[in-house]
Amino acid sequence: MLTLKDYDRFCLADPVFYEVPERYPDDHERFAAARREPPRGWQRGESGWWITLRPGPAAPGAGWRIHVSVALPELARAVEIVWGHCVAHALPFDFVRSRATARELCGHRAEPLPGNRLITVHAGDGATLTRSLEELGVLLAGLPGAYVAGALRHGPGPLYVSHGPPGPEGLPRPGDRTVFAPPGGVPLPEPLRADLEALRARPAGGFPYRAERALGRSHGGGTYLAVDKRTGERVVLREARPYAGLDERGEDAVTRLDRERAARERLVGLDCVPRVLGHLTHAEHRFLAEEFIEGTSLLRAAADAFPLTSRERAAREAAPYTAWALDVVDRTERALHALYAHGLRLGELRPENIVVRPDGRVALVGLGTLTDAGDDRAPATGDPGFAAPPGLTAPDALRHLLDRLRLWLFLPVPHRGPGKLHTLTAAIERHYPVPRGFGAGLLTGLWPEGHPAEDDRAGALLAADRPDWPAIRDSLVRGIHATATPDRADRLFPGGPTGTGELGGPGLAHGAAGVLYALHRTGARVPEEYTAWLLDAVRRDPEPAPGLHEGLHGVAFVLDALGLRAEALDVLGLCPPERDAVPDAGLAAGRAGIALTLLHFAGATGDPALLTRALGLAGELGRAVEDGPPPAPPGRPAPYGLLHGATGAALLFLRLYEHTGDASLLGLAGRALRHDLVRLRTLPDGMLTLFDGTANLPYLHGGSTGLAFVLRDLLRYRPDPRLAAVLTSLRLTCDAVYVRNAGLLRGRAGSVAVLAALGEPVTGTALGGQIRRLSWYAQAYRGHLAFPGFRMLRLSADLATGAAGVLLALGSAFGATGPVLPFLDPRPVAVPPAREGGERRVGDPGAAGAGGGDPRPVAV
Repeated sequence: MLTLKDYDRFCLADPVFYEVPERYPDDHERFAAARREPPRGWQRGESGWWITLRPGPAAPGAGWRIHVSVALPELARAVEIVWGHCVAHALPFDFVRSRATARELCGHRAEPLPGNRLITVHAGDGATLTRSLEELGVLLAGLPGAYVAGALRHGPGPLYVSHGPPGPEGLPRPGDRTVFAPPGGVPLPEPLRADLEALRARPAGGFPYRAERALGRSHGGGTYLAVDKRTGERVVLREARPYAGLDERGEDAVTRLDRERAARERLVGLDCVPRVLGHLTHAEHRFLAEEFIEGTSLLRAAADAFPLTSRERAAREAAPYTAWALDVVDRTERALHALYAHGLRLGELRPENIVVRPDGRVALVGLGTLTDAGDDRAPATGDPGFAAPPGLTAPDALRHLLDRLRLWLFLPVPHRGPGKLHTLTAAIERHYPVPRGFGAGLLTGLWPEGHPAEDDRAGALLAADRPDWPAIRDSLVRGIHATATPDRADRLFPGGPTGTGELGGPGLAHGAAGVLYALHRTGARVPEEYTAWLLDAVRRDPEPAPGLHEGLHGVAFVLDALGLRAEALDVLGLCPPERDAVPDAGLAAGRAGIALTLLHFAGATGDPALLTRALGLAGELGRAVEDGPPPAPPGRPAPYGLLHGATGAALLFLRLYEHTGDASLLGLAGRALRHDLVRLRTLPDGMLTLFDGTANLPYLHGGSTGLAFVLRDLLRYRPDPRLAAVLTSLRLTCDAVYVRNAGLLRGRAGSVAVLAALGEPVTGTALGGQIRRLSWYAQAYRGHLAFPGFRMLRLSADLATGAAGVLLALGSAFGATGPVLPFLDPRPVAVPPAREGGERRVGDPGAAGAGGGDPRPVAV
């Protein structure tokens, strides 16, 4: 699962769309060595942010590697030194291509394990390692640099050593240790013996604190709840590592912590900030101990009290929440004025850095952006969504921070551009009993000075009492076309990231196929160059994956829907029968989705071999359903819900029943559905969610509302009042007032799609309200309607998270365009079901798919 830091990586290269980090605009900071032609006979390559040099065509194998970590001012010099050494000894090596990308690799948002590995020499055997350590140790002696996690420090640095099969550019592979361990079965070279002893030795001098747990970690250090061993007092311990955690100005974590400590010496006696209890340097790391403040972070307190989770809760709790939130802001304002009275200001004010004490008082923690009141620069670290822009005086910056906090407390929807403030402030005044003029005050405080007034034209299309569907559809379609990049080989449309290094591609969920599917289903033109791009992308892929949402089966289905039957069958042919047996059982990338695609093409072509394959997969899934829910893959959570869980198998059994009339398949569908139904939880506000082991999820993707499509169809063939009650609860769950994201699979568009599928009219309260609330997220791109992807950081056009999914959801609500995802629409039953009591059953679904009858799987 992608983390917040993974999403940060995809926000570096483009201010509008998620983009692969390789396209980071660093030409002005490229090292001379990065532009240099390789020596004769050498192979030069670029991979990600690294330049790779190889003395021949062979890639380096497993063996010893030397990582060079130096501070930014010395990096260009170090690259030249390593270049000369490696060329002289014919050693493959890699180096980061620019100062800018090096700053990101060592930045405060970087991951600790891969960070600081700025140059890597692939030494191979122990003898070569020994020679290179000796020579580079002399040539690079005295250059400072950050510690390299997972590697063994050689001498005082800046050389670090690791061993193993190389990841890309010498970076660690998933599962690598954060602390160096000698490789098994490989002799440790003599120069490393003293280094290993130094690693295992206790640092000189005792450490007076005992950490209990980590409150947060970053590349530049960590924050820990600790105990002072001398007094027994509980403290918060903040750590800063030298040359690591660089900010936008190139300053490291130690520099920032020292500056903060100096500033906080001016705040002695204030009860709105933690007292500084001590500071020290230990094992080259800087530590600051501060008072532990009893209380709850505003982030947690507001999440617990937030009333817009359901319409009923909003009506009941909006008034007391408003009073509480305004009181918290007033108390926070007094704390900020106290800082200003001492000549200081904060650059950002994040909710997690405001602690609400048991008696209601607030304290400000996480004071890393504390600076002199006259410093009007934007903070070099932190979240832009909670930061003051540059150029504001301290009083104006204080008001700006408070207005951002007010907006977040009442409607935490990230927005891009001031025009959206009109829509968001109007929504706040509609849902909360805020004081008169509250929205106008926010507009005045947050609107950039000198910025011309503008309306939220994109939001207005959706916020109207009677939305104009043709106008919405046409604007969305034009917006999608405006984002197309058929000249790029890696993506046709901008989408959301699907892995730590993956974006776009041909797939249905996050790639080109899904966008073409949405355009086609809503009656829009699909240019021939788009389908040509899709086919070329499939043919270029050396290892195309099977699967409906994430592989070739989805591409084949979309091509067939576009009328390209021959091309579709060619793509399907790239997945021969031996590739059907994927380990995943689900709809997105597993056997259920593959079987549904094969069933579709069997019906479309009359090919009995395709039907046989589909029935074979169904038989496997039927036997698995009898054994229990799908197991968790190694190192990943157990799969649940429509796309990854047993509900996808239930959908397959329903469609097979419609194809064959074999009523025993209904029993299988019920039992498969039960594996997800038993994980449903009813929350205090009445929302019905699916608990995945860590969180209560309502979404179509892997949450409760995705079950609605299968429940609806199962009830069509086997009415059951208890299952009907579950479906009613899911309908109410889709009426949530606040949903953080806009998208189809994990956002508000999914609620629109489910309500439309359940027959809710557009003029109805629930569906109409959800459509109007899509205006909270709507953006304009080149004058056309667009939507942000998951986490709301950049625009996306894909089906899963972006504009294509919103287009399909709205199409299903307004235009009766059918299901938002393939195979969600019920089909006429081909063979009438056998009379009650006369069919051979596999099981009876009961209230939650509880079994009964013949336990054997259906004969397929």
